[in-house]
Amino acid sequence: MKTIKINFLAFLAIIALVTACSVGDDEPSCTAQAYSAATAVTGPEETTVNVPITFNVTFAKGTTCGAFNRFAESDGYPKTVMAILDYNGCTCSAVTTQLTQPYTFTASTAGTYVLNFVRGNAQEPLQKTITVTQ
Repeated sequence: MKTIKINFLAFLAIIALVTACSVGDDEPSCTAQAYSAATAVTGPEETTVNVPITFNVTFAKGTTCGAFNRFAESDGYPKTVMAILDYNGCTCSAVTTQLTQPYTFTASTAGTYVLNFVRGNAQEPLQKTITVTQ
């Protein structure tokens, strides 16, 4: 099932790259930006106010042209977090490479916070609950 999911994500990334190609002035320009589904998230479950904690987020890179850009997150809580990748290039090969990038979380008030890291194929998100104390 995991292989099917990774292949599906690679296929979507390739389709995005192909449709993003434009030919003008005899020089093709192929760029796209897409989110990548999280496959694993590790990190602490507790911190104190204004002390950042780091989660290691693992996700798939669909093609050889993919490169991590940033994490996008929703406003409010529970917060939805997505890895955004840039795909640059017209000739890209499908790959099943896993990337891991740090995601930093800092809370300015005490409480319990929920982070939902988006997964693919309508699966439930990878959820992390953080307890923040004074």
